[in-house]
Amino acid sequence: MAARVLVTYATRHGATKGIAQAVGSVLHSCGHQVRLLPAGVVTSADEYDVVVLGSAIYHDQWLWDGRRLAKRLRSLRGTPVWLFSSGPLGGTPEADAELERLCGLDTEPPWSVSTVLRGVDVRGHATFGGKLDPKVASGLDGYVHPGDWRDMAMVREWARTIGGGGVAAEPPREFPVPERGWGLSLGRV
Repeated sequence: MAARVLVTYATRHGATKGIAQAVGSVLHSCGHQVRLLPAGVVTSADEYDVVVLGSAIYHDQWLWDGRRLAKRLRSLRGTPVWLFSSGPLGGTPEADAELERLCGLDTEPPWSVSTVLRGVDVRGHATFGGKLDPKVASGLDGYVHPGDWRDMAMVREWARTIGGGGVAAEPPREFPVPERGWGLSLGRV
């Protein structure tokens, strides 16, 4: 049965929107009715069977629009909610190792989101690498390097998990509320 799925995102430079578009495309190909919207324009998600919410992450924090929508989702008791964060960057051996450590299909959401989503039917959280445009990186004096570390094959794999049965089959998950911060030291996209 086709589910009505809201895929929504908070982005600063567009990289997280690209991930959301890939997720939406996979869910649509799985036969679901998908609506893709920026988190800042979503006022309610009551009409959807499933919500996928993602945000770029900067200095251990989701963007304001993503955090604000996460707070609104507290009213969605029983609606499956899937979360993703994007932003860890590579470019140096140390940054590449940190990227490998942080990214994955089953990661804990950042503390700023975990705290507001207690009691919500969160089915999972993934962390994907980010993208940094050379124009943006040029103002950072070499602190971070431009590049695209989004693993779109990983994004599509995660979306297939949601679309192929994860829409309703997975039981709700309780994520522990981590101590403040992830220990991320790189800029987020």
